[in-house]
Amino acid sequence: MIKVVFLLFLIGHVLADFYLQTSKLALEKDLLFTKLLKHCLIYMLTMIVIIIPVISIELLLWTVIICLVHFVVDLIKFLLKKKFSFSFKLDTSVFFIDQLVHILTIVFAVAAIFYLSVPFDYLGWIGKVIEQSQIDPINILSWVLIILIIIKPISIIIRKVLFHYRPTNNDEADGYPNAGALIGILERSIILLLLSVGQYSAIGFVLTAKSIARYNKMADDPKFSEYYLLGTLLSSLLVIVIYLIIF
Repeated sequence: MIKVVFLLFLIGHVLADFYLQTSKLALEKDLLFTKLLKHCLIYMLTMIVIIIPVISIELLLWTVIICLVHFVVDLIKFLLKKKFSFSFKLDTSVFFIDQLVHILTIVFAVAAIFYLSVPFDYLGWIGKVIEQSQIDPINILSWVLIILIIIKPISIIIRKVLFHYRPTNNDEADGYPNAGALIGILERSIILLLLSVGQYSAIGFVLTAKSIARYNKMADDPKFSEYYLLGTLLSSLLVIVIYLIIF
């Protein structure tokens, strides 16, 4: 049951920090305190809504604590960016540290909830539906979480990590706008499905099919081929690691 709470908190975090936070808001919250408050309010409302299936007064208090820590961490980042000029490399490092602290906050909160035996349970009708339908909520929530992660958070991580490796002449003039991002999402989705059914060798065919489409450009541009290979390997690695962690 405690794993259900943990998964719900992680889903709430991913939704609030990546899906409900637009690129514009992500930039503005580092410049304007009102935008930071807006983000944190959205974060708190999302986390509260997401735990409604198992809500209790005590669990609600821990949810608020997680949100307050989130606000403090983002406030520290806001003050640092106000005082110092961040290079892209430093900003990327701050991004990873920021996400690590947020996730560790959730881990510590869930550990405290478990250790203190904080009372919570499914809402009446939700518990009955789960019992009568023999649904495994942990399995469902795990799938929801990993699908959410492979769509947007991984795309952002790859873009930040590989920014300095991106060829200066690499543009999308010879392809459809945003097609690369969509291909990456489809690639990770297929790899995830293959992992779930144990077809590990078939993953190689997916990567091969992706490479064929870019063969000419890879052969003509060594820098692009290295960038492309790094992106493909990092994308595949992240899906595999996250799958192993969640499942």
